[in-house]
Amino acid sequence: MKQLNFSIQINAPKEKVWSILLDDASYRRWTSVFHEGSYAVGDWKEGSKILFLGPDGSGMSSRIFRHVPNEFISIQHLGIVKNGVEDFDSEETKKWTGALENYSVSERDGATELLVELDTTGDFEAYFQKTWPKALGVVKELAEVQKITPFLWFDDRIEEALNLYTSVFPNSKIWNIVRNGDTVFTADFSLGGQKFAALNGGPQFQFNPSISFFVVCETETEVDNAWQKLSESGSVLMPLDKYPWSEKYGWLQDRYGLSWQLSLGKISDVGQKITPSLLFVGEQHGRAEEALHYYSSVFKNAHTDGILRYVAGEPEKEGTVKHAQFSLEGQKFMVMDSGLPHAFQFNEALSFVISCDTQEEIDHFWNKLTGGGGQESQCGWLKDKFGVSWQVIPPVLVKYLNDPNPVKANNVMQAMMKMSRIDIATLQKAYEQE
Repeated sequence: MKQLNFSIQINAPKEKVWSILLDDASYRRWTSVFHEGSYAVGDWKEGSKILFLGPDGSGMSSRIFRHVPNEFISIQHLGIVKNGVEDFDSEETKKWTGALENYSVSERDGATELLVELDTTGDFEAYFQKTWPKALGVVKELAEVQKITPFLWFDDRIEEALNLYTSVFPNSKIWNIVRNGDTVFTADFSLGGQKFAALNGGPQFQFNPSISFFVVCETETEVDNAWQKLSESGSVLMPLDKYPWSEKYGWLQDRYGLSWQLSLGKISDVGQKITPSLLFVGEQHGRAEEALHYYSSVFKNAHTDGILRYVAGEPEKEGTVKHAQFSLEGQKFMVMDSGLPHAFQFNEALSFVISCDTQEEIDHFWNKLTGGGGQESQCGWLKDKFGVSWQVIPPVLVKYLNDPNPVKANNVMQAMMKMSRIDIATLQKAYEQE
């Protein structure tokens, strides 16, 4: 047999790439390049049996030879399956017996490199040379889609803040900066491979702990380093110490007002390195679980990982949420309740941008999130019934605003400023004006 190698650079965290490779729904999508209707039957655990099948029940019988989550998996092919019947002894099977198919992911320059190494016979070499690059292209496309992007509203010092954040967290990078003279106006950046956006919007809104970022650090050195850099000239909300949920954890507000929860643990236990955490306090106290279910009903691909509630005898109201984790479109979120007196609520300083390709999609999210007591604002901004801010934005708007023709860009800007809900047709008409 001959070994073939394929690789691709993906602008997404390695944990997300790993999830795209192995999760059932996404696995079916990227392997459809080889055979429409392909699927896997097994648990992907090291040493376990796994079947790779097509819609007719034919395929390969294999085992997971080695599995290091979010890093490496080796699959050893042992036999073939025809019409649901496994064959380990025929001459055709012996051509493949023992063949390995290896996947590895590693962080490289703010992105993830996915490497595939596989053994094959000469009969399939040309076929794989043609199909594997296409399959990896689908993995890249699926992994790079970030439906929801945290959006940070700074009062000046935005460039200083982003330089700090990208120096603290591995696999981080400033991707794009738009300046107004010498001052940064907007920026796109990634932390831990996850996409963020920022605006130098002025003093109208200030960060507060109602939305913080829960960061998983896999070594004590990483925790200590991040804590030292982020706490400098900031304030400590919970000291860095041992807690029942972590051997080392702390909550702080940095010098710019942004809140961070740093926790020693394994990224694989959460699913991503940096997770937005929403704290329901004051008039919103006791609504964390309601919000979780509400958001899960708004987004098509949602999943609840777990809900931990306060019980009788604990300092918070029984039944309220101590901690809960869920995912929306493959991105993790956390929610908590707190009945303690807090002088803050959700505000526009930290919002979430939903990327919508069509007017139908814009209308769906706009109607859902403003319903039941939400509030419309301007330029695609809204507040939901809990007070959390969202921006429902089509990528074409960003494209138009960044057009090198200043007349076209200004026409679109003027049209957008008159809108609450974004209307793509109106934007396009403004763009096409001379």
